[in-house]
Amino acid sequence: MALLVVVAAAALLAACGGSGSSTRDAGKPGGTSLAARGKQLYASQGCEDCHTLNGGPDTGPSWKGLYGSSVQLTSGRTVIATAAYLTKHIVDPDAMTVNGYPGDVMAEAIQGDQLASKPADVRALVAFIKSLK
Repeated sequence: MALLVVVAAAALLAACGGSGSSTRDAGKPGGTSLAARGKQLYASQGCEDCHTLNGGPDTGPSWKGLYGSSVQLTSGRTVIATAAYLTKHIVDPDAMTVNGYPGDVMAEAIQGDQLASKPADVRALVAFIKSLK
């Protein structure tokens, strides 16, 4: 019976895209947290080509301090960079483009990544962005 509970808990964590770790170990080498997975994706999926982690500008906005900040969109509307906003922007970049940045660049860059069909990867990227205070 105890083995069944452990197996069910592991299946639930896997389905949710989590490993059971907190975001505290995101910076540790070999960390298995959601934020650590997001950091790996940042490097392996080419996010680092356009988004800095030091607050400096690039082709896209820096991810440092982005989570929870006010973001002005090309539409003139201002939104808060919540998990919902970041998720929407990662999955559909042209839906809410940040003012001052070209919207079509990210859409073209992630075209082959099919992030809309990879919610665990999107959650990991959002967790990584959130960890960059």
